[in-house]
Amino acid sequence: MGEVTTDELREMRNAGYSESDLVEVITHVGMNILTNLLGKAGRIDIDFPKVELKFAA
Repeated sequence: MGEVTTDELREMRNAGYSESDLVEVITHVGMNILTNLLGKAGRIDIDFPKVELKFAA
């Protein structure tokens, strides 16, 4: 977990992402991981209704 391969970076660059775009994507992923860890560690109650998954017809 947390490893970004050279091939993944190359694919993003080839798709037109700039170096600053890559940093932004990696930073957002990191912030989401940190937020999830803090929420779980703090036993934070979810304040919105739980949604059940439904299979597409």
